[in-house]
Amino acid sequence: MRPPSPSPLPALRLALVCLAAAACEHSAPGDVRGPQDVGPSSANLPRRLTFHAGDDWGPSVSGSTLVYARQGRSYPSDYGPAGREQCIAFLPVEGGTISSELCPHQFLPDTDTLVHTWFEPALSPDGQRIAFGWQQAANVDPLAFNDAFLVVAPVGRPADTTLIRHRVTWTRPAVPNPVLADIATHVTWADSHRLRFLATDEHIFWVSGGLGRATDTVFDPLALMELNLQTGTSGLVPGGDSALAYAPGPGGTIWLVRASDSAALLRLDPATGITSPAGRFSSPVIDLIAVQGSVVAVVDPIWDLVSDDGAVRVYAVRGGAAIERFDPTTGDVVRIPTPLGPVRRLAAVPGRRSFVAEVEPEIRRWGVPPDLWLIDMP
Repeated sequence: MRPPSPSPLPALRLALVCLAAAACEHSAPGDVRGPQDVGPSSANLPRRLTFHAGDDWGPSVSGSTLVYARQGRSYPSDYGPAGREQCIAFLPVEGGTISSELCPHQFLPDTDTLVHTWFEPALSPDGQRIAFGWQQAANVDPLAFNDAFLVVAPVGRPADTTLIRHRVTWTRPAVPNPVLADIATHVTWADSHRLRFLATDEHIFWVSGGLGRATDTVFDPLALMELNLQTGTSGLVPGGDSALAYAPGPGGTIWLVRASDSAALLRLDPATGITSPAGRFSSPVIDLIAVQGSVVAVVDPIWDLVSDDGAVRVYAVRGGAAIERFDPTTGDVVRIPTPLGPVRRLAAVPGRRSFVAEVEPEIRRWGVPPDLWLIDMP
């Protein structure tokens, strides 16, 4: 499962480092009413939205609500200052007070001895259901998880798995050993009965002495897949093999970046699997969103040595040093001013020229818990 301190994120073979976020005082887990909202901390943009010392990550936006995974306090360990549990938090996208927080231990029986993490949340178009990843691990082992599923549940009953509890399976042929995807990342709703996600391999490394010191997690996206919620079956989106990042495109198409040329932006027709060149960013892409007709990407990867056993060195991407906007009409690429530190992830705000970004406050080996920021697109 994802350790509470240094975490990671995908793109090329990027490491997601845990994201920090919080706001002001918040309601009890599962309380959908929550306290009175105190409003955003500032009227200026870019605006810092979260101030939590723990990990908050994997944001998505539905209407005016930002949802993301937030590190809880249950099941503390030596791997970080907070607990190993991951909760789902709801925050006004403008900032302010957390309106609700759903934590696994609040919804599961006391007899359950496993550690549960909920992550990659995405609200359905009608706001009644929530899709998210669910990992389970033994309380004695912070370096692995026993099971992982993609779940769809009623918002107020996240532990109710009677709707969808899907095990992600995908294999990328490789020599000498194939690479297996075991989790879903970048989960989005294609419509009310279809989910899209990146089938992703999660690999946890022991670094700097291993047990009791530090760990790091590399997420390796392998393919773009689609889950049919009516049948409970998933499959590769035609043309979605080796996908690193994607975003909804015009007319039912998909903006796509592949591992073979990670600076190239493609337009994919998911009905036929045919791709066509759309343009290029200045450097390899880490994440991708669509904002008001433009395509916005995190670029300029910041690499970090996450494992070195004397024979093999493993590097991962901490985030990107820049954000760029691509105009599909003119082909122009423009840089967008960003807050300090590596940018790890983006989430579009529907109907606005704004987006949420995960941003680390500084560059440090094995990463620093980032904050969530609201940024306006020029």
